[in-house]
Amino acid sequence: MEATDFGSFSIDLPTEWKVNEVQGIDSYIWEIVTGNGDTIYFDYGYYSNSLEEESVRMYPNNMIPWFLEREIDTTGMVFLDKETITESDREKYRKQIAVQDTIDGFTAKIVEPKVAGNGLTGVYFDSLGEGSLGKIMLQISGIDLAPVNNDLFLKSIRTIKIKKE
Repeated sequence: MEATDFGSFSIDLPTEWKVNEVQGIDSYIWEIVTGNGDTIYFDYGYYSNSLEEESVRMYPNNMIPWFLEREIDTTGMVFLDKETITESDREKYRKQIAVQDTIDGFTAKIVEPKVAGNGLTGVYFDSLGEGSLGKIMLQISGIDLAPVNNDLFLKSIRTIKIKKE
C-alpha cells in the first residue's frame, strides 16, 4: 500500500491500482482502477452521493390484484405471503450493510455488500467542512468489486486522512 494524495485528503492504495482524473462540474471526481479492472470512483464536493441503498418496494400478496387492475408495473416489487411488512422483512432483501464509524476524527458511513462482488462498497463523509455553497462531502465507492478488491478497498478506507483547513 502506498499513500495517494488527492489534495483535500489522502488514502493508502495498493501500488498496482491506477488513479485517473475525471471531468467534474461542481466537484473533484477521480477514478481508481484496480489491477484487474474494477473501478472505484470518488466525488469530493457539495453534492456527493450518500450511498443510501434504494428501499425495496414490498407488499402483501393480497395487493397483487390491486396493482394488476390498475396496470401498474410490478417489476422489482416483492410480494410476501403475509399481511404486514416489517423492517426485518426488508432487511432480508437489502444488498448492503451500512455502519457508522470514525475515520481520522470524522464521522463516516461505510457500506459493503452482504455478498462480496454483488453490490456497493464505499465510504461517505457527510461533512468535512464548509465551503461557499455549504457542507463539503466526500464519497468513494465501487460496485460489484471482485472479493479481493473489495477487501483491499475496505482496508484502504480506514487509512483516509483528511487535510484540516
